[in-house]
Amino acid sequence: MTDGAPRPGMRGVLAVLREPYWLRAALVVVALSAACVLLGRWQWGRHEGKLAMAQQVDRAYDAAPVPLARLLPVPAEPLPKDDEWRPVQARGTYLTDETVVIRNRPNENGEFGYEVVVPFRVDGGPVLLVDRGWIPNGASGARPDSVPAPPSGKVTLVARLRPSEPPSTHASPAGQAERIDVPRLTGGTGATAVTGAYGVLAHEEPAPATAPALIPRPDEDLGPHLAYAIQWWLGMVAVYVLLVVYARKEAQRRMLSSEPRAEAAPSAAAEPAEQARVPPAPVLWFGRRSGDRELTDEEWEDLADARLQASIGDGVVGGGAGVHDHQPRARTPGDVDE
Repeated sequence: MTDGAPRPGMRGVLAVLREPYWLRAALVVVALSAACVLLGRWQWGRHEGKLAMAQQVDRAYDAAPVPLARLLPVPAEPLPKDDEWRPVQARGTYLTDETVVIRNRPNENGEFGYEVVVPFRVDGGPVLLVDRGWIPNGASGARPDSVPAPPSGKVTLVARLRPSEPPSTHASPAGQAERIDVPRLTGGTGATAVTGAYGVLAHEEPAPATAPALIPRPDEDLGPHLAYAIQWWLGMVAVYVLLVVYARKEAQRRMLSSEPRAEAAPSAAAEPAEQARVPPAPVLWFGRRSGDRELTDEEWEDLADARLQASIGDGVVGGGAGVHDHQPRARTPGDVDE
């Protein structure tokens, strides 16, 4: 608003907002604000999930290893949430013949390959499926060129527990799988197995000559979800502010259009009765509002006659089509018809 311009009060703004056009705009604003609330809550939920995972990793990842039976006394029970990433220590034997590679697994550099999982029979305990690490794709892309064998004989290992992955409906080649579906991958061992969790290898002794790359510590970056949530919630407020701002501008425009205007001084060549008062052109703004209408055909004809009379002046003789050619403002009969 410019200095000195009238400023509409709250009543003027509310009067604008009560009109049908602005009520429809308000409904759109309410829908947009509701969408902003939902999108903000969705981003907040993602932030909370990542924060909870990062906190669990901090609590469990570097804890001292404990025997497997202490965390999972019943092998068939699911892994408690608070024990995820907890390290366990076990001694036993790898079941090398049951080795399976998990397809389409990225490493920390974003390269896709395979993860090698091997069942591990714990001495005096159940079978624990162990993810020994990542290997690259083979030359054909359909299978790895080679899979490093685990140590033979008695092995002592430390592994961090992870929950079983959901089963996959995709068929895979022999010796491969899409998910670390623990019940399916340990079903062929013929022994009691831990079915709700598997172990991510951290260390094994004796160490083999060649081994897959160990799975790195999980990424604890929280991402931009908190910032996105705040932005959506600010947008919820911004749409209402914009509605009020535009309604106030509309109220001010109407105040300016309703103020009386000074009449222009009549010219010396024309009589006051011949001065045509031209109605202002209607203002159009994103559709028709109350108080705005187009001129009727009769109003357009009256406007044209008034302008014609003002331009011809005394040049019209007796109301006919005759014109004084010596007058400077004389027009041809064709111009009069126009």
